[in-house]
Parts: sequence; C-alpha cells; structure tokens
Amino acid sequence: MARVTDQARDRERAAPLPPRPLALRAGVPDPADVIASYRAVGRDSRTTILQLLGSAGAGFEWDGKRVLDFGCGSGKVMRHFLPEAEACELWGCDIDTRSVDWINAELNPPLHAFANGEAPPLDQPAESFDLVWSVSVFTHLTDHWAGWLAELHRVLRPGGLAIISFLGGAMYEVWTGESWEPDRIGMTVLDHGQDWELGGPTVFHSPWWLREHWGRAFEIVQMREGSAPREHGLVLLRRRAGVDVTPELLERIDVAREPRELDALRRQVSLLHGESSRLRAERDALALADARRLPRRVAGRLGQMRRRR
Repeated sequence: MARVTDQARDRERAAPLPPRPLALRAGVPDPADVIASYRAVGRDSRTTILQLLGSAGAGFEWDGKRVLDFGCGSGKVMRHFLPEAEACELWGCDIDTRSVDWINAELNPPLHAFANGEAPPLDQPAESFDLVWSVSVFTHLTDHWAGWLAELHRVLRPGGLAIISFLGGAMYEVWTGESWEPDRIGMTVLDHGQDWELGGPTVFHSPWWLREHWGRAFEIVQMREGSAPREHGLVLLRRRAGVDVTPELLERIDVAREPRELDALRRQVSLLHGESSRLRAERDALALADARRLPRRVAGRLGQMRRRR
C-alpha cells in the first residue's frame, strides 16, 4: 500500500509554509487549526494519488515526466511531492496570483507555478504533460467545467493520466442534510455565482453522470466514492485517443442513452427555485428592516435641523 515516504515527509516538514490566508484559501476542513489541517490534507492527497497511480496498470515512473497540479493553490498537495519533483518537472497552476507568486518565490526550485484565468486555455502546448491531478477544483467549477476538462485532455500526452476529485454522497448528506439519491443528482450546483473568497459554488456529481460525460474524453480506469463524512471521491482517468474533445461534446445530453438526465435536471431546477426563494426572502427582510428604520432616520434629521435654528 502506498504511504508517505520518510523522505517526502522530511522534505515537506522542512519546506516553507504559506501565510495563513493563502493556506485558508486553498481549502481546509479545520479552520481552527489552518496550517495543521492544510498539511494533513496534502499528505492524505499524496497517499491517495500514489495508490491510484499504482492501480493504473504498470504504475507510473516519475523520471523525466511533466506533471501538472491543476488548481494548486499555494502548493497544498505539491509540497508533498518534493522528492519526485527532483526527478520530474512538477508544475502547478491557479487563478490566484498571490499563491502562484508565493510558490515561485518559496518553493522554486524544484516546484514551478503559473497563473491561469477562470476560463480556458492554459498557456501550455498540446500533449505536454504525462500526468495531471486536480484536487477540490471540479467540485467548484460550474459554467466552465466542460472547457477545462477538454483543456486537460488537450495538454495531456497520448495515454496520459488525470486524477480528479469530486463530491458525492459522503459530502452531499453533510452539506445539505438530505439523503443521497444519485439517480436524481447528475451534476448538481449549489450557490452558483458565490464569490471565490467565500468558497465559490459547490458542485456534486453522481458516478453515472461522470461516466456518461467525462467518459467521452477519458477512459475511467478507477473511481472511488468517498465513504467517510465530507470525504471527496476520486477518479483516475486515461486520455482517450482519436476523439475530438470539445465542451459541446462533453455537455451534450443524450436522454435516449441515459434517461436519468431528465430527473437530474428537474432536481437542479427545484434546488435553484429553493435558493431563489431563500435569497428573495433575505432581500425582502433587509428591505423591510431598512424601511422601518427610515422614519427614525428622517425624524432624527429633522430634529437636528430644528436644533440648528
């Protein structure tokens, strides 16, 4: 079983740690102890990534490879691969330039990072990476998910591997307080449009939906659904050859092939109605409170004017 090697552990312990705001922005389960939580999540991610790579047939050799951490933040996962980064070329990318700058200032060499926009493409040539992993990224992507998945297909070499985390039943029941019904979930988005500084939107995926949509661009080598509360699922993908992968291909709904698509869409509409109703109630409550304060403000202003006479 894959484990955190002594060398990787020692190198990570000796490496600089990011400022607390950058660590917090990368996502941690325990905000009461941000740095310890940040390091633990990265350590667990390393173990899982190595386990999945070990199941990909002949395994994965790091020597001479180019590897990308898509959505690296301040290096939460990358910092646990410092020994491997001496043998391969390990890159990270993120939309947060502060995190990218910190990696390049504090962990380069052997790590490298570059900034990307909220929408594709990446400033990288086609077929230039052997492995891409993406932890806690597609769990938040809404409008551009298909474009980014097509972009990862573009930058991967033939036969290249991708490891991507997703949110399933283990998180859904904790997050919503509702039972997990995968046939009615598909791809479900909560809090669409929420600011990234507040965590951004949250996206849940049913395994059948991933096979139906992501499987058009990638062979699904292995899928692990999270089981413990709040645990992410992970999917190991191998790049398909001979496929013209576009966002339109990935987004296309084929009800004849997968009839669960309609129930999932109906469920999403219902959830959007619920969010809209809650936001409208909050807006109305604020407006009503403001209206009730208006007479007092007017009376106070009039009183000030009389006293000045």
